[in-house]
Amino acid sequence: MINEQIRDKEVRVIGEEGQQLGVMSPKEAMKLAKEANVDLVKIAPSAVPPVCKLINYGKYRYELARKEKEAKNIQ
Repeated sequence: MINEQIRDKEVRVIGEEGQQLGVMSPKEAMKLAKEANVDLVKIAPSAVPPVCKLINYGKYRYELARKEKEAKNIQ
């Protein structure tokens, strides 16, 4: 889930450099993401509260695809 798709009451936010920004409402987190010109991506939906990260979503999807391809090649 990314950006406005996140409907939780509160989320734990991690910055672009991996720093903890704290627990806040998704609205506040979206404001931070827009200021930094990046996306808010939910990376751990089962955690309490869910963990979201401020990252470039296109780059995130590329990295996931690359890791999956590497894992497939190892098998």
